[in-house]
Amino acid sequence: MTPLGPPRPVKLIATPADLRALAGRLASQPRIALDTEAASFHRYVDRVYLVQLSCEGETALVDPLSVPDLEPLGRLLADPTIEIVIHDADYDLRILNRDYGFRARNLFDTRLAAQFVGEPAVGLASLLEKHFGVKVDKKLQRADWSRRPLTQAMIAYAADDTRYLPELRDKLERRLRELHRLAWAQEEFRHLEEIRWTQTPPDRADSYLRIKGAKTLSRRQRAILREVHAWREATARDLDRAPFRVLGNWSLLKLARTSPTTMAQLTATSGVPKSTARRFGRSILEAVRTGINVPEHDLPVVKRTRRPDPEPGHDQRLERLKALRNRRAEDIGMAPGLVCPNGTLQVVARSAPENESQLDEVTELRRWQREVLGDRALLSAVRGGGG
Repeated sequence: MTPLGPPRPVKLIATPADLRALAGRLASQPRIALDTEAASFHRYVDRVYLVQLSCEGETALVDPLSVPDLEPLGRLLADPTIEIVIHDADYDLRILNRDYGFRARNLFDTRLAAQFVGEPAVGLASLLEKHFGVKVDKKLQRADWSRRPLTQAMIAYAADDTRYLPELRDKLERRLRELHRLAWAQEEFRHLEEIRWTQTPPDRADSYLRIKGAKTLSRRQRAILREVHAWREATARDLDRAPFRVLGNWSLLKLARTSPTTMAQLTATSGVPKSTARRFGRSILEAVRTGINVPEHDLPVVKRTRRPDPEPGHDQRLERLKALRNRRAEDIGMAPGLVCPNGTLQVVARSAPENESQLDEVTELRRWQREVLGDRALLSAVRGGGG
C-alpha cells in the first residue's frame, strides 16, 4: 500500500444515486475500511446514524437518515473477495445486522490484531497517535450523531476513524506474521463472521433491580424505586432520550430513600436537578406516591437464586487451568483473558476431558488456544498434574 499523503476531501453520500455510485467504485477494491456511528449516549432507541467507508484514495460518509436503503453496502459486506477492515468489529456488526440484516464475510479487526501483537493500548485513538501521530478530539467521542447538519469537526473525526485503518491493518499484519500469530488472529476474524444481533427481551418488570444498590433498599423503598424507574423509562422513550439523561440511577436511588411527597421536598433532593423538578415534578411525585401506597403484601421481594454446588474437583481443576493459562500468557506476552477467557476455562473444568477426543468436543476452545496451551498440558491440568 502506498504511504498516506495529505487528507483527501471527504465525500458526503446523501442520495441513493450517490450511494450506488460509491458502491460501484468500492466493488472493485480488494479492501474497504468501515465504521459506524450510533447515538446510544443520546437516544433511547439507538440505530446507525452514519457509516464511514475508506479505500485507497477515497473516504466517504454515508448518511442513513438521507439514504434509508443501504442495500448496496450490504452487498459489499457479503462479498467474500473484499476484505472489510473494522476496529473493534463486534458492535458495528451487531447493529448493522439488527438495522439492515447485513452480514460480513471477510473481516480484519484491527483491535483484535493489536491485542495479538501485544500493543499496550488497543483503542483506536491510541493506535492512531502511536502509528500516525494523529490526535483524536476526545470531545467528539460522545457526539450526538443523530443531529443534522454534521459539523466540519464531526466530519473530520468520523473520516479519521476509517481513513487510517487500511494502513494500520498492514502494519499489524506484518507484525502478526513476524510473531507467527497471523493464523491465530484469522481464526478469530472468522468467528466474527458469525456475529448476529441478539434480540433483547422486552423491558422486564424487575429491570429496576439491575441498578447498583437496589437490592440494599427496604421493600418499601424498592417499591418506590420500581415506580420512579418505570416513570423514567416511559419518559425517556417518549423523548427518545437516553434514560440517564432524564434522571441518573443515583438520583432514582435517592428518591427511593427519601420519598419526597411535595415539590419543596423534591427540589431539595440532592441529585434531582431543579430544571428536572420544574419540568417533571408532578409526574415524579405521583410515581413516588404510587410506591408509597403499594399494599404491604404486594411489596417487591428480591428472589435470590441459589447456585448449584460445583461438581467435585471443579474448582481445583479451574485453578490449575488458570495457572496454566497465566504462565503461557506471560511466556508469549499476551493478556491472559485473550489467550483463553475464564468462561472457556470453566467449560473445560466442567467437562473434565480425559483425552484429546473429548477435548475436541469443547467447541468453545479455539484451535489456536489449544496450540498455545498445549493439549497435553490442558489434559494434565484437568487431571491434576503439572502444566
